[in-house]
Amino acid sequence: MDHSAPMALLDPLKVFVEFDSQYEIFVAQCLQTGHLVTADNVELAKEMIIELLEHEVTLAFQADDLSGLLSNPAPVELFAKWVLASKQEKIDERKIVLHGEVSKELRLLLGHAEVETEVRIATGRTTARAA
Repeated sequence: MDHSAPMALLDPLKVFVEFDSQYEIFVAQCLQTGHLVTADNVELAKEMIIELLEHEVTLAFQADDLSGLLSNPAPVELFAKWVLASKQEKIDERKIVLHGEVSKELRLLLGHAEVETEVRIATGRTTARAA
């Protein structure tokens, strides 16, 4: 498998966080993978999505299947929301390290067995509107 193209899609991972006023919950969703989490506050949503992505991306590398990880991206409108939010505020940047054994081919390509990528989090409207 050619890891260079999928790896370019994962670095950086982009996450959009916003408050869902209908369900009164914070939603964090990764644009590239479509993974999402919900939480009672924005910081917990960020922590949970980072933990989920670290786990899921690690599993994809170990299984040598990055294409499966990228098969269900977030809806297009979320990409637009991320771009707008990223222009209006400072992006929350965090690093994740993929743990465990990666394939021999990937180790040869990267020169090491551990992979690190960046997660860039943009936050949209995070407070409920007055009813």
